[in-house]
Amino acid sequence: MEEDKKSTAVQPEEAPKPKPRRRKAASPQSAADTPPAPTDSAEPPAADGQSTKKPAASPKKPRAKKTTKTTKTTKTAKPKTPKAAKTAKKAPADETPERKAPAQESPVPAAPELAEPKSESMPEPPETPAREDTAAPTVPDVPSTPELPEPAERAEPAGTEPEPAADAPAVDDTPAAEAPPEAAAADTAVTDTPAQTGDVPAEDAAEPSGPVFSDDLANDKALAAEAARMANISRTAQLSIAQIMAGLEENPAPSAGPAPAPEAPQHDSAADDEDDEPQDTIPQVLGRGVFGMFKWLLLVVLFVLIIAGGGVAWLYRSATPDMLPEVKVTFDGQELAPTAYKWHVPVVGSFFRRTYAETLNSSPVVLEDAISDASPDIIVTPSDYSTQLTITDADRETVYEGSVTGFRSYLFAENGTFDAKLVVTASDSAAEDRSSVTGTETWQFRFTVSIKPSITLCTPTVQQGSVAAVRVGSTMGRTEPTLTGPLESTGFVRAANGWICYLPIPWNAETGNTELTVTADGYTETLTLSVRAASYSYKDYSAKSQLTSPYIGADDAPDAVRRLLTNDGGEIQWATGGFVQPFLDSFDTPLLYGMTEYVGRSYSERSTNYGYGGRTSTNVVIKPKKSKDSMIVPASGHVLLAEDLGGSYGYTVVIDHGAGLRSIFYGLTALDVKAGDDVKQGQLLGTSGRTVVAELRIGTVPINPLLVWRGQCDGLKYY
Repeated sequence: MEEDKKSTAVQPEEAPKPKPRRRKAASPQSAADTPPAPTDSAEPPAADGQSTKKPAASPKKPRAKKTTKTTKTTKTAKPKTPKAAKTAKKAPADETPERKAPAQESPVPAAPELAEPKSESMPEPPETPAREDTAAPTVPDVPSTPELPEPAERAEPAGTEPEPAADAPAVDDTPAAEAPPEAAAADTAVTDTPAQTGDVPAEDAAEPSGPVFSDDLANDKALAAEAARMANISRTAQLSIAQIMAGLEENPAPSAGPAPAPEAPQHDSAADDEDDEPQDTIPQVLGRGVFGMFKWLLLVVLFVLIIAGGGVAWLYRSATPDMLPEVKVTFDGQELAPTAYKWHVPVVGSFFRRTYAETLNSSPVVLEDAISDASPDIIVTPSDYSTQLTITDADRETVYEGSVTGFRSYLFAENGTFDAKLVVTASDSAAEDRSSVTGTETWQFRFTVSIKPSITLCTPTVQQGSVAAVRVGSTMGRTEPTLTGPLESTGFVRAANGWICYLPIPWNAETGNTELTVTADGYTETLTLSVRAASYSYKDYSAKSQLTSPYIGADDAPDAVRRLLTNDGGEIQWATGGFVQPFLDSFDTPLLYGMTEYVGRSYSERSTNYGYGGRTSTNVVIKPKKSKDSMIVPASGHVLLAEDLGGSYGYTVVIDHGAGLRSIFYGLTALDVKAGDDVKQGQLLGTSGRTVVAELRIGTVPINPLLVWRGQCDGLKYY
């Protein structure tokens, strides 16, 4: 387009004025063959009966200089020159692009009118043979048709380069090549109209536009002038064609000269293909519908998955360690630190969880403080988690395995170092809320059991002839505790919650504080016992025959009985029922425990209860209300001796009540028990004589039987 526009800018220079020549009247045949000049109102004919749009008006051409003549100037029709001759003097190749020649077989529409500069006289072109077929066919009036596609470019003959515009136009002496008949016919149809020339007189436009033949072709000068004129006409035509082509590119229209054959109407190949395609069957339509639905569902599922994935990712990031449960464990008052945990934090209910797991310490945590209790407490907070506790000793043997609740009743059997592992579990089956955090947390710790047993003096203050009791709690060692001090004892025996030791207080024990040393599980503790004096009575006789009989002193026990007093005490048996009096009826006590009988003391000695030669009773002499009264067993025990020892002892019964406490009865006339029997409290023991000597000893030390029978001995109330 730019090259075409450049070519239109070249203005033709004024051709030299040829000499006026006499025009020869055109023959009737020529006039008849020449078609009338087209006007602005008539549209050029189109090939194949199709009408074309009117080409855009060419820019106004400069007019040739007019010369005043007396004779009337007429505009001659364009000569029938071949197309090759017209296009010989085109613009340079770099300004005007080459155009392909149209197909010759196709009919071409008449070229639009070309404006040419006016001249005072138009020389006649060289004589060319007239052809009958050069006349343009008569164009019938047809209705306007749609705009035709742009015609193909016409090929330009090589070797025709126009002169530069700045110089004077050179005379082209080369005769124009003979154009084909079709091109000649097209050229003859091109005429100038008043609309194109603008200033052409009416009489000139009325003249026929057929070719003009000259008779004087031998004149060289005329030929040269004619050649120059033809060159100018050719250059003017080229410029006009370039302008027309530039307008056609903006608004396609038939171009001047022989137009290419109109292209066949373009059909929509896609529509033709659709028409040619067979109609789809119902299964095919249904298949496409199902496939489209499947793709739609797939897109919906993919969209939902993307949204769900984003939501799950957000929830997953929201499941932070702050949501982990806080479990607190204390053992014997010491808080334990966990060694590992593995918790599952719910992200999407119980279906998808985020796991937090970490091993904080691979070795057990060592507790600094030793365990001083045989049954230490272990507390887990909160308490709704399930627990599993395993404890092993130094030899890797399991000493306890079970829950924390069951460990509360466990007692360590010995001191030592132990390893423990506690696992706290929160499971979906145990949790009411299925979306709660589940998992486990582990505690591993090592502790040392160094239990200091509890040592208690049950009776801080006792009176003479009574019993003191010392209790030692559960010990870890297998040996029993020991007690040392001024008081005699039979040692510790097993009790319900540890150990117990009964200390008999003699009737003449030194009053005041007494130091007792107790050793258990390597721990030693000193206790202070306070002994107070008992209130004893005495009797004075003037003769020895008045003394109470029988009398059995502490050192008067027969050998059969003495041997039994040194045996270790067994299990405590008076814990159930205690002690009762051995007689169901009332009785008299002519001689009480701790009573002293004097014979022959002076008045002053009696008044001050001071003197020598008296005897003090360490037992009780009982005189029943009726002779041969029945006696019962005062407390449950085991019969060690049941036989007649003769003399003042008579039938003697020795019952072991446990813990070194024994009951001895002398003076029975009949026995209902025998040695080796286990007797119960209240069971019939035998038949009493006139008097019975009843004695109660712990070990070898006699104590007051009346205090024990009547429940006035506090020490024997501890078992």
